[in-house]
Amino acid sequence: MTKKDPEHQKNNVQEPKLLGLNPGSNEKVLLKSGPYGYYVQLGEDRKGHLPKRASVSQIKNVDSITLEQALDLLQYPVTLGNHPDDGQPVILKLARMKPNEVTLEKALQLLQSNDVRRCGRPKRKVVVEEAVKAM
Repeated sequence: MTKKDPEHQKNNVQEPKLLGLNPGSNEKVLLKSGPYGYYVQLGEDRKGHLPKRASVSQIKNVDSITLEQALDLLQYPVTLGNHPDDGQPVILKLARMKPNEVTLEKALQLLQSNDVRRCGRPKRKVVVEEAVKAM
């Protein structure tokens, strides 16, 4: 997404826009524009420190983004625990198409959720349950 992109031009956000303060750390939560679109950032830019950032590409009208939505986006990636077979950490990441790197048990829990960001495509639930029963 470039600055000449009509999607980018229709959002008239003055940059950086202060959304509020993170209740846990009192750091500023900012809405900014980058070369790939709008993103939220936790804390200000400092030399030698890269603040945590998250894309807001799934929010159509960035003018209306709230502090709660920004904090929800900034919580990812989330470590769910260690995989029971190999002991490697299982990490839930927001991706364009689906959550990534999730165990089968956790995937089934997520598919039963009503929150689309955590469950992916609900129609896949039946296919996954059938695959588990076939094992």
